[in-house]
Amino acid sequence: MDRQTFIVLHVVAILVVIGNIITGFRIAIISQDWLTPISVLLPQGAMHIWHLGFAVGITLLIIYYVCYSIRSPLRSYPSTYHKLINYLGYIALLSATLSGWCIWANIYSQIFRPIHQIAMWLMIAYFVLHAWMYILQKGRTVLSVLLPKRLNLRHCSGVICLIAVGYFIHTLTLNASHQLNVLTIEDSVLIDIDGKANEPQWQQAPSFTVSTIGGANFTDGSTQVSIKALANQFESYFLISWQDESKSTNHLPLLKTANGWQVQENGFYRFDERTFYEDKFAVMLSSGCEIAGDKTFHSGDKPIKNKPKNWHGKGYHASLDGHVRDLWHWKAVRTNDMYLADDNFIGPPSEHLKGKRRYSAGYQADGKESGAYVMNWQWYSAKGISPKRLPITPQSHLEVLPWFGSKPYQETQDTYPIGTFLPSVLYRSNRFEGDRADVRARGEWSNGRWTLELVRKHNTHSQYDIPLKTGTCMWVSAFDHAQIAHTRHIKAIQLRYSL
Repeated sequence: MDRQTFIVLHVVAILVVIGNIITGFRIAIISQDWLTPISVLLPQGAMHIWHLGFAVGITLLIIYYVCYSIRSPLRSYPSTYHKLINYLGYIALLSATLSGWCIWANIYSQIFRPIHQIAMWLMIAYFVLHAWMYILQKGRTVLSVLLPKRLNLRHCSGVICLIAVGYFIHTLTLNASHQLNVLTIEDSVLIDIDGKANEPQWQQAPSFTVSTIGGANFTDGSTQVSIKALANQFESYFLISWQDESKSTNHLPLLKTANGWQVQENGFYRFDERTFYEDKFAVMLSSGCEIAGDKTFHSGDKPIKNKPKNWHGKGYHASLDGHVRDLWHWKAVRTNDMYLADDNFIGPPSEHLKGKRRYSAGYQADGKESGAYVMNWQWYSAKGISPKRLPITPQSHLEVLPWFGSKPYQETQDTYPIGTFLPSVLYRSNRFEGDRADVRARGEWSNGRWTLELVRKHNTHSQYDIPLKTGTCMWVSAFDHAQIAHTRHIKAIQLRYSL
């Protein structure tokens, strides 16, 4: 390799590594709040796709340099300092690359995630120390080291080949997926959706386990999720379980204080509650299998052009290609006693309604004919609220307030003592009716673990639902008393039916 070609490859390597670092920072902010101050310096949007692309580029460059080193004698270093700094770079780059691919492949993700982050910081240290070394040696002419004196197509041919191969590999890795085999059962078999999974068919069904990472409140931010699936001629059943040390059903309780009723919260004002919230679980379905939820997650505080900023700075879920993705959202307080999961979808970014504090982009609920839960306050304010309704008979430890077991709030009847708690969730009816009620579900918590059963027709013929069939891709996320800070995994789980 002549000097000019080596310089071209060296410059490309620097740009690819820098691109990988800054996209990695943007992804890390989703779960690492202390990085928020540098958010304004980082790109926004579909960063997982870019991050994976840069990872493919780094991998190919490493392979290229290793092959070149095998054919050519090892170079000498002008000083021990130079040698040590270069070896630091080699170790950091290899560690970051290998751990990143392990996270992508779901191989001990909870172990390799901190290794990946440490390796990233070592890579930054290498850039600083390496640059300082050349500044001391070259002074003002340091940039000339990175600029080839003349350039022709021969010097760029290696880079062009690497880009072509990298694009092909990137396309393959974007769509790579795990496989979940769905066990066929007879139509006459009754699977009771009770969260207990007592039926023998569940013992026979093959299990798939995925490590999900990056969530709030879980130990090390991760939990392993076990998934099984059954299907008859008409419906698909899913059994999902995950580790959660505590059962959390304390959803934004209302506390009577000397200054009136206040919502107990620790982040709800910016729609990122992580203390006073219920446990939840989400399942997303799509006909496509690309990473980042089939390209529906866009990170940053304003990742979608001409749409408002989000309050928490994490990002939005939205479909920018015009296709709808299905989203089942089970909630331990709001939907569990309905024996339902909230049937939602991710579609194109919605219009922003003036006067509405929260903008949810493409995350929206399916339509319904009746039934609802609402928040038990007239208008939210961090300084205090007025409840909508009070229990007819005062009770303690209520998780939800039923409409027919309550009465309209009147200040003259508010004789509750200071320190009293009220539920924030008000049931208008005991369940949804219509499109939003397509997914029946029930979860049970026992010995530090949630067990959730779900069932839905293979095809509901709703414009907001994805048919369940071979090739349908799934992603899962667990919430440990957190509003949006859920765990996640990168590769999709592809369903395979034998019907």
